[in-house]
Amino acid sequence: MENRGQSCDITRVPQDWNFYFRKVNGKLASIALDLGLMEFVPDGARRHLLWVWVYLRWPRHDGLSDSSEFEELVAVEEALTAKLGERFDTVLSGRITTDGRREFYYYGVHSDCFDETVSATMERFPGYRHDSGHQLDKDWRQYLDVLYPSEENQQKIENRKVLDALQKRGDALKLPRDISHWVYFRAAEDRANFRNAVRKLQYRVRSESELGGRDYPLGICIVRFQSIQPAEVDDAVIELYRLAKECHGDYDGWETEVISDDARHS
Repeated sequence: MENRGQSCDITRVPQDWNFYFRKVNGKLASIALDLGLMEFVPDGARRHLLWVWVYLRWPRHDGLSDSSEFEELVAVEEALTAKLGERFDTVLSGRITTDGRREFYYYGVHSDCFDETVSATMERFPGYRHDSGHQLDKDWRQYLDVLYPSEENQQKIENRKVLDALQKRGDALKLPRDISHWVYFRAAEDRANFRNAVRKLQYRVRSESELGGRDYPLGICIVRFQSIQPAEVDDAVIELYRLAKECHGDYDGWETEVISDDARHS
């Protein structure tokens, strides 16, 4: 991106927090990060990666956090973020919850007396054990290589945004329905190969288009009647995303109708 690495006050960048799940070192992990930082990393002023691992008191069987610890963990994060921001001019880039702990990853302007500062802050939370450390990470590799989602996980984040929007409009996501997907290609042969492949997956072709001025001008809209449950949507989208890649195309998202409780009972 054009602005990446430019000098700016990264603490004033509008935040865009989101999360996704994946395996880290063979363990299920919930990864939350500020996607809004991506355009401005690496930040030359904050070259030090500072981390704090806080061990959960009552982890779930899968190693993630239980709702009973939610408020305490929020308080821990707020206290750490405030003190580290004051002492090291940090920005919180993300956190990973996995294997019975929550890992906070900050970037700061220096790391002098970091462990001592963390220990003093954590004295407010005697029920929690912690570890801390720091290293030079001028290229923000932790953010880019570990925290930032893969293309497929980005698709899952986008799926959740659409599902959240449906729920906000009163959709309980219980009834199956038609879901429309858009995919674009450079070559007619690639679009034809994709069309033939998705028909075997019970998709119907709703329309095809040609849009000038695009890298991938040849579009196709396909539709299938299916469940709207998150796992089923993710499976369908990732399958189409991979198939589009195999056919040298670009998957461009999906949409569906809202089925509200009022509509179902009218």
